[in-house]
Amino acid sequence: MRKFAFLIHPLDLDDVVNFEKKAAGKPVALIKKMLLWMCEKPPFIGSHIIGITSKTGRKAEGWFITVPLLPEQMREHPELAQRKILEAIDIAKELGASIVGLGGFTSIAVNGGLSIAKQSALPITTGNAYTVAAAVNGTKKAARLMGIRLSKAKLVVVGATGSIGRACSEILAPEVAEIVLVGRRQRALELQVNKLKELAVVSASTDIKKALEGADIVISATSDANTIIDVADFESGTVVCDVAQPPDVSKSVLKERNDILVFDGGIIKIPGRKIKRESRFDYDFRLKPDKYAYACMSETMILCLEGIKENFDMGSVRVSNVEKISRFAMKHGFKLAGFRSFGERITRDKIKEIRKNAALNSNKKWFYRVRRMLKYSKLG
Repeated sequence: MRKFAFLIHPLDLDDVVNFEKKAAGKPVALIKKMLLWMCEKPPFIGSHIIGITSKTGRKAEGWFITVPLLPEQMREHPELAQRKILEAIDIAKELGASIVGLGGFTSIAVNGGLSIAKQSALPITTGNAYTVAAAVNGTKKAARLMGIRLSKAKLVVVGATGSIGRACSEILAPEVAEIVLVGRRQRALELQVNKLKELAVVSASTDIKKALEGADIVISATSDANTIIDVADFESGTVVCDVAQPPDVSKSVLKERNDILVFDGGIIKIPGRKIKRESRFDYDFRLKPDKYAYACMSETMILCLEGIKENFDMGSVRVSNVEKISRFAMKHGFKLAGFRSFGERITRDKIKEIRKNAALNSNKKWFYRVRRMLKYSKLG
């Protein structure tokens, strides 16, 4: 039996309430202080996962270990965050894990693992390589279901100078008509533009709202601790892959927009007939049924099954690692699951409804046939 561990943390105040019901209605300052008090004790196990079985016959089990800090607290207390992450890795070693995944903001807090590489008791990975692979494949599939031709589409990558955004733009640039890179630092954006200008029509912007004008496809992968994109920023018919944890796109999209397809980047089906996840809390990113996991979690499982016992994916994502983890995933039976938005399943019928609503609100060429069908059905 091979073993792994994955580090988790509460993404927002709702997650804290899911852990401690008494926190409901309490002032934000008090809740944050409560989390800091929790850090006086060692990190703790959030859930135990068993039943993972590779197509090769290899088996694995793992633990989600909780670092009780919000993303903004990791920014405010970087030394504390790093210390708790290292303590969590020590616990993983005691449990017999061979590799540890840095989930959510724990990766960002330690510079993609680079800040703790020499101190870590175990090999580490960020999960970013498989996240990129899943985001790219999921985006292509979503565009196809919405009737968008990739070769004629305008792609906007938000967080394009970050590890995930950079790799996604490098992989997809040759396949789209136009690509807009969005980030905070103009100089870093210009360097990325120069790298991609031979592959596609490419431009850069530090203005998200302006960059999203006319976008057909959006991949958002920032390291921001808060939502940075409002649903009003998208045009009808846009396909949006939100890779960030916490999400970049406002959750209000579920109620306010029925004409854009926004999905969580990289939901993976885990191989094994009897996957069982024993969770203590509701904020461990639990996806139902238990056989589903995010790509970053899945990467750790895959590397464990493959027997990798060295740091795999730290700092900037290399396209070669994306290709490598994709091969490993196929070998062991991991594959893309259906689409979800904020954890809620998006059915094929729902996507058809979104495409229909987009056709009613957009003049884009992708929806011409749907518009004609709707027009004739009304006449008939």
